[in-house]
Amino acid sequence: MCRFQRVVKMMDISDLKIQIKIKTQFLTPNVIYGAHLVFKFCDPRKFSSNLKYVNLKYKMGGEILHAYFATCGDDVWMMIELCRFIPHKKVIDFEVLLESLSRYYCGTGEIYVEGIHFQPINNTTLEPEVYEKLKGVQEVLKSNLDYGQQVPVDYYEINRLDDDEKLLSVSKANEKNCHMLPANMVLYESSDVKCFNWKSLAEPESRFLEVAELISHQVFQIRCKIEIQNLSPDTDYACHLVFKLSQKCHGLHCPVRVRDVLNRKKKEFKFLYFRSPRLVNLHGNEKVPKLREDELMEVIMWEFNSGNKDHVPMSLKLRCYEGTMSGLIVYGIEFRPM
Repeated sequence: MCRFQRVVKMMDISDLKIQIKIKTQFLTPNVIYGAHLVFKFCDPRKFSSNLKYVNLKYKMGGEILHAYFATCGDDVWMMIELCRFIPHKKVIDFEVLLESLSRYYCGTGEIYVEGIHFQPINNTTLEPEVYEKLKGVQEVLKSNLDYGQQVPVDYYEINRLDDDEKLLSVSKANEKNCHMLPANMVLYESSDVKCFNWKSLAEPESRFLEVAELISHQVFQIRCKIEIQNLSPDTDYACHLVFKLSQKCHGLHCPVRVRDVLNRKKKEFKFLYFRSPRLVNLHGNEKVPKLREDELMEVIMWEFNSGNKDHVPMSLKLRCYEGTMSGLIVYGIEFRPM
């Protein structure tokens, strides 16, 4: 149900041209707020989850930005977070130019725009001393996550198994087994479609002998049978994709959808990023990349329990919402206790 007597109907979602001026004089000082665009599609729609990929493109502070997901409430109205800010005692004014929604994912129908909703982030109020430190920050909060946060070393000695490609180690934290598989043992490539360029590594200290660089495809698959004898029994594990981006890679900013192919009953998807996203593009269930000590990157793709079987099958399909995976270099996958 709409909270206002009138709303705006936009006929072309690919050319919105909506100029928004935001004033914060009625907000509580020293509280972190999110500014959300509230809208709905004119034609009735049903969504399988509370997140809908819409890829809103907009300008703010001279910068072109993207908000990828809209959250669906109990009613038909949806919200897209545009920015976060801290109102102080004086009024903050800033402008946002809404440019377009994705016609590929949203269709060609019209939308109703209700307005802007200001919502506290976890109802957090800043302490006075913290407020003083942030008092000079009147612009939107910087929202790139820290790529420099490294994954700490958590291994005893790393051993190669009999085939000289699989790696086995033991976690210092909990004495549980860790296991690593190279790209050539987990990446699936059909005989009629070439997805990867394979490259040998000359570095003698590298744990990986060969890597795969993806070419212009939107999808790739990972398939393997996880040998439980190389893991600790009845333990919760996370499967990390170990990767880096080539210097010529300028894409992969958008989220990547991960589907567990073997779990057909569960239709929900998981999401990950290969580049650190803005905070407004995080909704609680996405996995973000972290820097490893070996200067590679890693991101969690899948979680499972090792149980007490001989092996656990894994089949994942990763699909990029926009563009291709070109420039993504896959080194392998690593299973570590959670």
